[in-house]
Amino acid sequence: MATLKLNNTTVFTETNGAASIPSAVKFPAGHIVQIVHNVPTTVTLATTTTTSYAEIQTEMRTSITPKFSNSLLILEWDALHGGNNTGNILAAKFYDVTNNTDVHSSVPALGTGSARVFSHGSERQVDSDLNDRSTFKMKTVVSAQNTNSRTYSIYAKTEGVTHYWNMTGTDNSGCTYAPFCFIIMEIAQ
Repeated sequence: MATLKLNNTTVFTETNGAASIPSAVKFPAGHIVQIVHNVPTTVTLATTTTTSYAEIQTEMRTSITPKFSNSLLILEWDALHGGNNTGNILAAKFYDVTNNTDVHSSVPALGTGSARVFSHGSERQVDSDLNDRSTFKMKTVVSAQNTNSRTYSIYAKTEGVTHYWNMTGTDNSGCTYAPFCFIIMEIAQ
């Protein structure tokens, strides 16, 4: 057995020809452990019309299996969003499909007496016409808590008017489309 130490910290161990490097050496705190991404190769129109949170489209589901239970997970998502030129508000959030739960909707807590609805992002678009669009972005940080695989998705709701994702409702040369991008980064702690 051979052990290599640096400043009294084991950085390499060899036993019977098998080498190992401690996780804390391979992935020091603050370093990226892994990145998972979901960018579709085919872009399709998705819509949100419901006044209750619902999944935008199952293609947005993105899975990760954390390597360490004490890691932080950074969830980032963006998509082209068309508000249909209404005053109706859109709200969106990350959702843990595996555990059927919102991603940290209770933190930070909202004081009592409010009718506000939790979201990771919200937008109202009243522009020139129904083809106006913007890039909708959301980001949050959660604790991995364990090394179980989990799948996240994006849920959204409106005040009852159709909102568009990935492109607008009109197909002409003045309109654009873009694939959504969902990235999950595991950060060592």
